[in-house]
Parts: sequence; C-alpha cells; structure tokens
Amino acid sequence: MKILVLLYTQAEGGAPGFLSRKGEDAAGNLAQTLFGFAQDSLGIQLDSGHGDRIVSLEEDLRWKAYRTAASLPQAVQAAHRLFPDLMLFSGEHSRTLKTAEPVAQMSALPVCVDSRLDRCSDDKPQQGTLADALRDILSLHIDPLPSHPRCVWIATSQRALLEWLREHMDAEKWADCESVMSQSTQNDCLPAVFACGYEKTADGTPRWVID
Repeated sequence: MKILVLLYTQAEGGAPGFLSRKGEDAAGNLAQTLFGFAQDSLGIQLDSGHGDRIVSLEEDLRWKAYRTAASLPQAVQAAHRLFPDLMLFSGEHSRTLKTAEPVAQMSALPVCVDSRLDRCSDDKPQQGTLADALRDILSLHIDPLPSHPRCVWIATSQRALLEWLREHMDAEKWADCESVMSQSTQNDCLPAVFACGYEKTADGTPRWVID
C-alpha cells in the first residue's frame, strides 16, 4: 500500500465559527490549488461524475449522519464507494472545518471527521493527537478497504502538524521546517500544505516517507 498524504493547515479565523475575509480567500485559493494538483499532476479525474457526487452529497441523508467519531468507519467506507481515488479528512475545530469546506465543495467529496486530526498533546481535554488519528485512519480504516485511495487530504492545525513532524525529523530539519512554515503561513494565518508518503513494507510495517 502506497498513498500520497497531503496535510494542510487552517486559514485565519474571524468571528466565532467563521473565517476572516482573508481566511475565506485563502481557503478558496487552497481548494483551487489542490483540485488542480489532483487533476493535472496526479491524473485523478475529479471532473468525472462531479455532478452526480454533488447530488449525492446534497440529497443523501447519510452524509449528514456521518459526522461523529462513532460513525467514522461507515463514513470512510461510504466515501470510498463514492470516489475511491481520493479521500478527505478533517479535524473538528471550526477553523479546520471551515478551511476544509471549500476543498470539499470544489472536489464534490465528503469530509470524514476525526476530532484528533487537529489536536496535539497539550490540548485539553486530552482526546488523542494527530499521530493517533493518522495511525488509526490508515491502518484500521483505509488498509482493509478493497482498494486504496491514491491520495488522502487531511485538514489539521499548524500546532498539530509541527508536533507530528517533530517525531519524524531530526532537530535541525524540524527547526528549518518550523521556520519556513511560520513565514509561509504568516504566523498561522494562511494554510500551508505538507506532502508525504505512507507505505507498508514487504513485511507489513508502516513507514512514512518524508523528504
């Protein structure tokens, strides 16, 4: 199993439960960038069946029911049946969800929500972290699927992403990454995208490929 994983951070928040105007524009630009990358670079035909997926997401009540942690297994299976090449996930913080919203709308794909995806170890109450969520989603929910998505997009937070990357990078590389991310996001106001690979070796051991 080899999957390209794109983790993207939050756009700037505004009023409670909303993004700022700057955040909305940034999230919209992110959606266009990701859509173009999937179509042009990966050859994932998001245009194919786009209208039918929109109808399904608007009219099928199951998508409204699949928004809790308990329903994550069913959400993953249903999302895979709708479009097996690409799957979308998100944490549950309002900034995370609002950033993921235009991505999902442009792609006409459902978002599977796991509250741990935008959390780090010092968040209270402790409910698990991005690392926990990634492990479970990939090994417990995606691995058993009859076919694996080529790409997975995950909406997270900058704090959670940096904490997770710290586990997979040496100290110098992580410090450089933190500096670049802080500058490129204007101190966590604009979304950043981090790409990495996930695979299972011949003996079934999971491995992250981070360059």
